[in-house]
Amino acid sequence: MRNPLSIVVAYRNTSAGRDALRLGSRIAATGGGAMHIVAVTPEEAQRGTLAPRSAAYDRYLFDQTQEWLEAARELVPKDVEAHTHIEVNDSEAQGLLDATHRLGAKLIVIGTATGGLLGRFTLGSVSNVLLHSSDVAVALAPDNTREVSADEPISRISVAIGDLGGNRRMFATAAYLATERDVPVRLLTLAAVDRRRGREEEERVRTSSISVLDTAALQQLPQGIDVTTHVEVAARIDQAVEQVEWDPNEIVLIGSSRIAQAPTTFLGSTAAKLVRSLTVPMIVVPRDEQHRTDSAPRAGV
Repeated sequence: MRNPLSIVVAYRNTSAGRDALRLGSRIAATGGGAMHIVAVTPEEAQRGTLAPRSAAYDRYLFDQTQEWLEAARELVPKDVEAHTHIEVNDSEAQGLLDATHRLGAKLIVIGTATGGLLGRFTLGSVSNVLLHSSDVAVALAPDNTREVSADEPISRISVAIGDLGGNRRMFATAAYLATERDVPVRLLTLAAVDRRRGREEEERVRTSSISVLDTAALQQLPQGIDVTTHVEVAARIDQAVEQVEWDPNEIVLIGSSRIAQAPTTFLGSTAAKLVRSLTVPMIVVPRDEQHRTDSAPRAGV
């Protein structure tokens, strides 16, 4: 019997907080695990000179945060196990990590800062810290995720596979999310090829990439999962992203850069391009042992 995939939702009483809550609810429903709604409040000394330093103010801040959390919990579907927590820490990112470790969660869900293009990611200070240092996976909820029905199922898990054949932890996460509700999995490679080198080079990269994906599907995913593979080739990665058909209800899994200190996240240059281009939720998985195939190409993600 598999262990439940419990998750932490980084909650603020903002649109970004509600985006994270909605995505977290949908992931919890898909994976069958518990959801912990966590709000981080600062230490007394870090509230600034305008905030009164008193027990009464501490109680007011706690009660206000608890009220927001209870209101958030009411927005969670009844079939999702949800708990609320207040974490005290000067650093919101560190507070979220501390809560995640204490609760034994395997995923942190965060909303993105406002001010970007509608439906796209704009990374704030907290998300930037987590995406470059977290030892658990981080899910990014695009702006307006809160507008998606909490009952809307996740339609597909797309796993972006690089030239080394993919991150083993990424495959495990995809398999977990796919198994409970029979969600299909798409293994995807986005390749950038210098078109000046001719059509033969493009076909070589495409054929080699398909071989890597087929091998990964056989070796890394359990039988019974509906798996498809897709390779998209273009002159630039961002062009390849635009050429792919994206379902608005899918989630994309990407691995951390190879320069990350295992087992932590680090948003590499290609992943950053995906963040700038995609309008669907993403999960960035910490660096882990790579699944390597002999036929791995040397282009793409």
